[in-house]
Amino acid sequence: MSDVLLVLLIVVLAALAVLAAVILVLRRRNLARASRPRPRVDPLADEPDLYDPHQIGVGDVITYAGIDHVVRGTIVLEEGGMTWREHLLDGSTGRRWLTVEDDEGDLEMTLWMRREGTDLTPDGDVVLDDRVHRMIERGRASYTAEGTTGTPPSGTMEYADYATADKTGQLAFERWAATQSWEVSTGRSISRGELTVYHRTGETP
Repeated sequence: MSDVLLVLLIVVLAALAVLAAVILVLRRRNLARASRPRPRVDPLADEPDLYDPHQIGVGDVITYAGIDHVVRGTIVLEEGGMTWREHLLDGSTGRRWLTVEDDEGDLEMTLWMRREGTDLTPDGDVVLDDRVHRMIERGRASYTAEGTTGTPPSGTMEYADYATADKTGQLAFERWAATQSWEVSTGRSISRGELTVYHRTGETP
């Protein structure tokens, strides 16, 4: 009987040794996995790397210079087969307008700030901020508006674009009715990369 017990004891000890070895191996594997840094996942991986400026619309969020702006309204203008868009951006630093257009195949984007109380009119050269601006284009365009723009839903408007000799200063006149005074804005050309655009959820960018 003692021999049988001895054999059983040896078998049990051997089984325990094998079990301990298996547990040790599994623990080491788990520790090795835990010590490996998990790959970081890009939270915006499903977002497009590039946005289409021509698809910006009401409800989108646009980040410029670290400040978020909501697109409150969009005006689509057309003249002689040419189409461009003006978007009203509303942010913590105030409102501004973003113009998006193609000029002979080249994308042009300009941010505009309204200048109140200038009493300027597009007649000849215009001096603003001690800089001389000369007219580069003037015309009349039909338009349709969506969202909050401060304009009628549709109609015809007049415009006149000015620039300094070195093109660094831009000045725009707009009038949405013949009985209204001219709205004056100063502009700055921006590149596509200066803006980050988050399209409204549920819409195709």
